[in-house]
Amino acid sequence: MEKQAAEYVAYRNRLEDINRAVRTDAAAFVEAAEAAYRKNIAAIAAEIAAENPACRLVMLAGPSSSGKTTTAYLLKKALMEAGVGCVSVSLDDFYLGESLAPMLPNGRRDYECLEALNVKEIQKCLYELVKNNRCEMPVFDFEQHVPYPHRRQVVLHDRDVAVVEGIHALNPLLIRSLPEFRVHRIYISVKQGVRDSSRDVLGPNDIRLVRRIVRDHHFRGTTPGATIAMWPNVMRGEYRYIKPFRKDADTTINSFHDFELNVLAEPAVSLLSTVPAGSPEYGTAVRLSEALTRFDSISPGLVPKSSMIREFIGGGIVE
Repeated sequence: MEKQAAEYVAYRNRLEDINRAVRTDAAAFVEAAEAAYRKNIAAIAAEIAAENPACRLVMLAGPSSSGKTTTAYLLKKALMEAGVGCVSVSLDDFYLGESLAPMLPNGRRDYECLEALNVKEIQKCLYELVKNNRCEMPVFDFEQHVPYPHRRQVVLHDRDVAVVEGIHALNPLLIRSLPEFRVHRIYISVKQGVRDSSRDVLGPNDIRLVRRIVRDHHFRGTTPGATIAMWPNVMRGEYRYIKPFRKDADTTINSFHDFELNVLAEPAVSLLSTVPAGSPEYGTAVRLSEALTRFDSISPGLVPKSSMIREFIGGGIVE
């Protein structure tokens, strides 16, 4: 029997309601959204903690700008509060190296595909974690773009789980040799857009793009035009490598925060105004900018340092 798609928590997403909440009490609006997200994560942690036989691996996957990094941190914290110890495993540490990734038809390397990772090494490490409670896993040097010569020992104690994060974490090829009951699969993404009384204002993929435009400027020095230009390729990779496996998730996390566009709008509109008229990215920049100007502004200072939204605006406990 085909597995049913996991349900997710939905949040307020009507533009009129969002702006009304901002005008009434922006600080309370932000805190309510943060509390709702933490409550959802705590409920997932409680479910994992109650699994019998005990879960040993939590596989967390999601597309670009879905909030994986901070959510993984919040999940680990919630698991520990539920009495479950945690270790972290990043699939990025299994990259083969810059010169070993498969070649695309345009001559560039494909770092998004599964074959850019050492798949056999992932399978071996995850198997050893589940069967022997320990493994020696590689560590990737992201400055030199090659694996370090040393390895990291990962040990699972009696009530521990390994939270394995990466865009390919739901690919069944990685865990096909493992007992299924020892693995809990989580898919995370923005699952809602924002609507007004008559139509969509911004869709879920638009929201992730806005997040990435702001994040790429802050942390990578990438121009808004460049981020918009690469977005179609990012989306193609998601539909090829990530979304086919989301139906296999035991849990789906909706990372939409109903106040986020009120925080992101001001910096995003400023950045989008730099996209040159007549460029291929200009139409998308104008469309996003026109939508974002409809959101009442919220000061970033109201956003807690533990918020997932800090992953995109900076100043968070997880960067």
